[in-house]
Amino acid sequence: MKLKTKLVLALSLLVLVVVAAVSLLYVASILREQMHGIYSSADFVSREVFNEVRQELQSAAAAGLVDLRQPGAAEEFMRALDQSAALTTLMNSAISYPVTSAVRDVAVVDENNRVLADSDPQLVGQVLPPREQLQAVTSGSLASQLRAIFGAEEVYEVTLPMTLGTQPLGSIRVGVDTALVRAALASRIRSIAFYGILIVIVATLLAVAFSDFALSPLNALSAQLDRAVRGEAAETPAARWGAEVGQVSSKIESLGRQIQDARQIYTSLHESVTQVLEGLEEGIVLFAPDGRALMASAAAQTFLAMAPAQIVGRPVEEVFASDSSLDRAVRAAVRRGTPLPRREVERAAGGRPLLARLDWLGEGNRASALLVLRDAERVHRLEDLLEVARRLSAVGRLTHGVAHEVKNPLNAMAIHLDLLREKARDRDLDQHLDIIRHELDRLDWVVKTFLDFTRPVEVRLRRVELAEVATTVRDLVAGQAATRGIEVIVEAPADGELPPFWADRDLVEQVLLNLVNNALDATAERLAAAPAGSSPAAGGPAVVRIALAQEGEEAVVRVHDQGGGVPEEIREKIFDLYFSTKAEGSGLGLAIAARVMQLHNGSIELERTAGPGACFCLRFPMSAGAPAEPPPAEEAAEA
Repeated sequence: MKLKTKLVLALSLLVLVVVAAVSLLYVASILREQMHGIYSSADFVSREVFNEVRQELQSAAAAGLVDLRQPGAAEEFMRALDQSAALTTLMNSAISYPVTSAVRDVAVVDENNRVLADSDPQLVGQVLPPREQLQAVTSGSLASQLRAIFGAEEVYEVTLPMTLGTQPLGSIRVGVDTALVRAALASRIRSIAFYGILIVIVATLLAVAFSDFALSPLNALSAQLDRAVRGEAAETPAARWGAEVGQVSSKIESLGRQIQDARQIYTSLHESVTQVLEGLEEGIVLFAPDGRALMASAAAQTFLAMAPAQIVGRPVEEVFASDSSLDRAVRAAVRRGTPLPRREVERAAGGRPLLARLDWLGEGNRASALLVLRDAERVHRLEDLLEVARRLSAVGRLTHGVAHEVKNPLNAMAIHLDLLREKARDRDLDQHLDIIRHELDRLDWVVKTFLDFTRPVEVRLRRVELAEVATTVRDLVAGQAATRGIEVIVEAPADGELPPFWADRDLVEQVLLNLVNNALDATAERLAAAPAGSSPAAGGPAVVRIALAQEGEEAVVRVHDQGGGVPEEIREKIFDLYFSTKAEGSGLGLAIAARVMQLHNGSIELERTAGPGACFCLRFPMSAGAPAEPPPAEEAAEA
């Protein structure tokens, strides 16, 4: 094939690839725009129908036709929706205007998917089977959207749940036909294909026209290059081609510099690899296909009694020259080109055992053999440590089972203790029986709290407004705090500066409520110990602050009290199970808080403060994704 033909084909192919890539990006943009537009249109139709239903329900209630206070009144009204002329007109207009609309049908169904009103009156009273949501296609990849639109015809839907207060009334389902979407996109895609083909044809014609002109300097450049290779004095090229020859010469010089740079990079890389090998504890030797050692790690000297510099360049017969089982196996594997499975061997009688393995890297004549030597005793020690860890895990499971088994005799002992108390009522044994009963109750409480603490917790994720949780906790403790002379303040950023994140709201509220209660107890204790007329707040009322902030990708909550603080000697123990500084404390609050934060991939810490009191800090990662299951129907309807 001539060079001219190759050049024309290469230019045409290049233009074709560029046009195809640009067209694909443009089609992807159009497709995404079309899908979002169709979804918005269908969502708008569903909300229009919802507003119409709500207005008719309100009008009927205002006219006294429907008493919403009566049970079943709203359901009775919904069953008569198919008689609404305004709703029927709205549904029919949604599937007929505009002409290019992809909406195929609109239906109002009850909780059992039975049709209450439909753009097709014949479907009223029938059960409408569920269809795949259009949102899944809209938020999917380009490939999934192309398969959905240009594949087999299918109807997707946009669903809007309806509620009356907290009472579900059913949902509005808007069907979108992919055939209608495909028809709307067909004309635009045909235009793109036409202009793309036109551009490729024009580019091919231009490549043919200018190929002769582009290739004409080659002879002059070739002659100039030959003279440069031979070291001859360069002739002065024709004025027409002088610039091209000069460019080729400069490119050759640049290529020489690049080769030199590549050699330097290779040298630096070789030094880096050598440093890495020196830091390895395993003895590593790399053999070339001809059996000569290419490199060796520093640890190889420990196993082979030869320095790396003495190993490199020698054939395998000189490196492994003894008659030991290791040397014979390595020589045979390198010369035969076969791998050597991991095995434990001794290179010298009575010496330390070694673990040896040889693998071949690459294929054919370019394959290299990599030999790895390890100290078998160190490997066995690691395996022993892993075995200990497995046994400790088994002991933990056994302890959990023992805790369960202990509760059974505890219950039996408690029952018989009550019977013994009845039988010994006339004797002076109440004090001893009370002591036994107290210790049994305490042991039962310890076992119960241990089982509760170790039981798996199901985390139910949903969108959490941290400011709303903090306000709820403040309202819960407001009365208790006021009786103690303490004010609880929530310090939150301006609206919109602290976005919601996914978490288990109940668990978050539980942690924050525990921290606030601890802060109230600590502040109240310091108030009680303070001299009469004085206040820990320097002239003002005692305050417990709940400060909210966003720091990077984390939502941060700080609970700051004005108590006596946490002594330095117990700072490391406060999150331990059963540890408490209160006389009647259970030692569970902070331990449970720490566990909840671990379940949310967050953290809880006691920060050091310059002033009095203690400050506990909660950090929630805001980058956590949404749960797989959709939100409840009530939340979707309110959205």
